Amino acid sequence: MYSESHCHLGDMNLGDIRKAEKMGFELLLTSGIDPPSSKQAISTARRHEIVKSCIGVHPWYADEYNDDVGNQFREMTKDSECVAISEIGLDFIGRMTHEWVREDRFIEPNIQREALDAQLDIARELKMPAIVHDRAPGHEMLEILINSGNTDTGLAIHGFSKDIGYARKCVDHGILLSVGLRTIQAGDSTYIKAVAETPIEYLLTETASRKPAGVITCCELIGNIKGMPKEEVGAACTRNLKRLLGL
Repeated sequence: MYSESHCHLGDMNLGDIRKAEKMGFELLLTSGIDPPSSKQAISTARRHEIVKSCIGVHPWYADEYNDDVGNQFREMTKDSECVAISEIGLDFIGRMTHEWVREDRFIEPNIQREALDAQLDIARELKMPAIVHDRAPGHEMLEILINSGNTDTGLAIHGFSKDIGYARKCVDHGILLSVGLRTIQAGDSTYIKAVAETPIEYLLTETASRKPAGVITCCELIGNIKGMPKEEVGAACTRNLKRLLGL
């Protein structure tokens, strides 16, 4: 009944997948952040029935995106285990290097926007959904998405972290919101209000980690906000994810 809309499973082994299945997981969507990790995501999905993959260049590495990478992605999408374009987006807060060291600097905004636009173009061209990382001020990302035409091929916000006005605008344009474990655990009142008002039909669940079990806690916390059992939350969010991905 549960699903993870955004995780980074790496080379997850069969034993870990079996544990997830026993906990009630039906679908784990593992994401790439650059070409090598995107290839690995597809490889992991090929080995495990409940895993699907998505591919993309993260805004942390937007300066590494080019036409050759775009063509590589077009080839990767021919694999049936690749079901979305992600992780793509904007991040004006900071970045992690490939060595996983935190830096306060970020890739120049226009370079990030160009890489995002190019990958949204691929999603439209191939009629695939896109799942988008938004760490830009205000509603800049939403304006880009609404004007892009990608609402016709499916959109979701990974790690939704903003307010009720943002959430309402997403619902108005059919954009799903993925609720992350760490954000909902933090319990910011503005965020909780946004989750409370957003219809369950527009929510997804995620941990953005290698530990999908945290989704169950996420469903419990959403359920506390909405007055629903965690199992119903999980089932609804799984239906939403499958609908987005065309599964």
